[in-house]
Amino acid sequence: MLRAALGEAHVVGMVFAPPFAVALAEGAGRLAIALGCALLPTLAGAALAPRFPPQRDLRQIEALAVLVLLFVGVAALAAPAYVTLGMPPVDAAFESVSAITSTGLTVATGTMEWPLAGHALRAWMQWCGGFAIAVAGVALILGPGAAARGAASTMGRAGLPDRDLRTSTRRQARALLVAYVVLTVAAVAVFLPLFPSWWEAIAVALSAVSTGGFTPRPDSLASYSRAAQAAVMLVSLAAAFSLLFYVKLRRDGLRGALFGTNAAAMLAFALGASGLAALLHLALSGSPAQALDSLLNTLSGVTTAGFSVAPVDAAPPLLALLLAVMVVGGGAGSTAGGIKLERALTFARAVRVALLRLRVPAEAVTPLMANGERMPEQRIVATLAVVALYAASALAVWLAMLAGGVPALAALFDTVSALSTVGLSAGAAGPDLAWPLKLVLIAAMLLGRLEFLALIAVLAPATWAPDRG
Repeated sequence: MLRAALGEAHVVGMVFAPPFAVALAEGAGRLAIALGCALLPTLAGAALAPRFPPQRDLRQIEALAVLVLLFVGVAALAAPAYVTLGMPPVDAAFESVSAITSTGLTVATGTMEWPLAGHALRAWMQWCGGFAIAVAGVALILGPGAAARGAASTMGRAGLPDRDLRTSTRRQARALLVAYVVLTVAAVAVFLPLFPSWWEAIAVALSAVSTGGFTPRPDSLASYSRAAQAAVMLVSLAAAFSLLFYVKLRRDGLRGALFGTNAAAMLAFALGASGLAALLHLALSGSPAQALDSLLNTLSGVTTAGFSVAPVDAAPPLLALLLAVMVVGGGAGSTAGGIKLERALTFARAVRVALLRLRVPAEAVTPLMANGERMPEQRIVATLAVVALYAASALAVWLAMLAGGVPALAALFDTVSALSTVGLSAGAAGPDLAWPLKLVLIAAMLLGRLEFLALIAVLAPATWAPDRG
């Protein structure tokens, strides 16, 4: 396992190299030193990696352990950099975890006074967390092999179906990375004329493509133009599709890409939920401008991007709708969080089958189907496990927040936001939150980004107990 982690030291180094270069160019000395100290261990690891090559095929649990180690390691290495930006240690850890998990919850203050390198660090960490580690990381760590396929399946990877694989898993990851980079470049090109400065356009583009939610301004997107707000939400929606959509788009055309991936279902879900939110707000307030705010905020919740164009609406129907879409989140194989649209659809299909079985003879064969094929038992079990762990984690975090004196509704909203790596807040998460509760939300963000099973399995003592059989 440690050999596999060493083999990915250069990937971790890429998280810190660009912000370090910006800090040096800008003359942000303390931040450059902190980032340089984070970069040194990765350079040492990359130098040692050829001497300690990993085994050809890791066990699935070892693969997941490496993934967890990379996330936690990057967050720990980056935390001192946030301290140099004026944040207390716990706040720095919170900001670092929120960045690498592409969540977007923040406890930072005075961000407009940060050096440019501080914004580059947050945005680049989100970009890396959104894809390079969370999605491609599984393939890059493992390479070809059964463990790679199993771990990627557990993590809801964005891979090509087995019948489409003509080369190694590494080449597959590179194809997805190309799609991710092209989407990022397109976002930057669209944002440049819409934002007041070039660096804000780039920072927000990196966050939007990773469905991360950080912006340089403390009011998120509220002080930007409507055109900029709409563009950010559309890019976030594009990033909530499986990255396979963009691979298939070139090969199979628009129709093949839409219906050969989760893009069509995700598009219908996102537009339906945000349109419903706008209609509800229009009925409640009669204000078209506020209805548009609600539409954009709900779209941000669906994609788990976490940007906001106005404060979260406190009207119960709208808040309930926003909570529901945050729980579901984006599509599998995207940078979005949540339990994933596919798992929600699996539950809907299970309800339909249960109702069907009440009407048909007992001997009738009524399997659970998806896309015209019988759903494998492994997928059903994994879906049940993730949803059950999501619910149990949400209850535990919510109770901890309530015990800490946070109002019930704000506590529930920010709990779901952390677990689904959304970043929208109803006011609970912030610099004034008690430090033990910040630690609770840190754990929630890691659980949500690692899709529960990975982190819990790695931390469980039984996982590492010697086999006595």
